[in-house]
Amino acid sequence: MAFFNDLDFLAGSAVFVAIVASCFVTIANLQDWRNDLKIEVDGRATLITFFGIAFLVGAISSYSPNANAPRRTVEGIARFVAESHGRHQFDEYICASSCQLTGGYALDLRDRASNYVRIGSRYVFTYLEKPVGGAFSGISLRVIAISEPDSGRVLYALDLTNHPYRIAAYLLDFTLVVSAGLLGGFLNRTRRLHATTSNEEPDESEVSTQGDGPISLGLESKDAS
Repeated sequence: MAFFNDLDFLAGSAVFVAIVASCFVTIANLQDWRNDLKIEVDGRATLITFFGIAFLVGAISSYSPNANAPRRTVEGIARFVAESHGRHQFDEYICASSCQLTGGYALDLRDRASNYVRIGSRYVFTYLEKPVGGAFSGISLRVIAISEPDSGRVLYALDLTNHPYRIAAYLLDFTLVVSAGLLGGFLNRTRRLHATTSNEEPDESEVSTQGDGPISLGLESKDAS
C-alpha cells in the first residue's frame, strides 16, 4: 500500500509513540475517574503538549513547497566564491566554471551539500531556478542535487517531494494524543456533575425519619376540658 510505502522510520516511530502515549494517558484518566479521584492534568498535559508539538513539526516538515518548483542543471568545475556560517546553517557559495552559466548567480551548497563537493572538480549541479536570499546572505540559487558527470552517480539529493501520507499520519498522531487529553477533561466534568447531583438529592433516611413521630390533631385539649 502507498500509505506504508510513504512512511519512513521516523513517521512509523511517531505512530507507535502516539498510540503508547494516548493509551497511557487514557488508562490513567479512567483509573482516576473510577476511583472517584480528581484527574490530575499537570504531568499529562506536559506529555500531550510535547508530543503534540513534535507531531505538528513532523507534519510541516513532510510538506515541501518546492515540490513542483522549476529547476535547471549546469555542469562545470566548482569554483569557490564565499561561505557563511549561521547559528544552525552553513552555506558555501560556488560557481560552476563561471557564474555566467547560471545568470550571474552563485550556487548555494547548503548544509550537507558542501560535503560532496571538492573545489576544482567537475560536477553536474541541479538547482532551483528561482533565486533566494537576502541582504545579509546574498541572492543565490539553491543546489538540490549533485552528481558525477561521467558516471551519472548521484552524490547528494535533497528530498523535495510532498509526502501526503506522512502528513496524514502525523496529524492523526496529533489528534489521537489530544483526544486522550480532552477525555480527561470530559471525565473530570462528569465527576463534578455527579457530585453536584448527589449533594442536591435529599437523604432518604432523613425523609423517612420525619414521618415516624406522632401526628397531633389538637384533640388532647378537647378531652381535657
